Amino acid sequence: MEKVSKRPPELVLNRLAFASSRILRDALKPRPRTREQLWLGRYFQKELLSEKIPDVSLRWVSDEIGWGVFAERNFSKMEFIAEYAGLVRRRRKGDLANAYCFEYPLEIGEWTPYLIDAEEAAGWSRYINHSDRPNLLSALATLEGINHIILYTNETISKGTELCYNYGPDYWKHRKNPR
Repeated sequence: MEKVSKRPPELVLNRLAFASSRILRDALKPRPRTREQLWLGRYFQKELLSEKIPDVSLRWVSDEIGWGVFAERNFSKMEFIAEYAGLVRRRRKGDLANAYCFEYPLEIGEWTPYLIDAEEAAGWSRYINHSDRPNLLSALATLEGINHIILYTNETISKGTELCYNYGPDYWKHRKNPR
């Protein structure tokens, strides 16, 4: 098992960074968008542009799980929590071993050659853990032609509660699911 540091991590990004101008140009190409992803982009526009960190804290959970993100106030349903931030780059061999990669979709339902790598250049959202009963939803939101993976509340969340979302079945194909 990978040794997890109990020293608080250094966080360097709160929004997407693109590994090259070519990848950014590809991401900006006109593509079909769903009404939901366009609506979510407009609904959470202020939050996506501001990079404001909500009232959350980073806490050590356990040696098996590592760090987690906890609510420092009560949250209502449909509140923006975070954008999954990191470096948008091309996929490469060995990415399955990187637990902090999130597919970067150009179009819903289509394979993409890109992913968001939050292993080294990341925001605090990479520390939001998995749950089979999540209190957050992940969704694709499009703003100004750029797709964003956002996390928002799907229920009321009480202060002190750990924030979690469901990583999905693809994530667990290559990893042991901690119960």
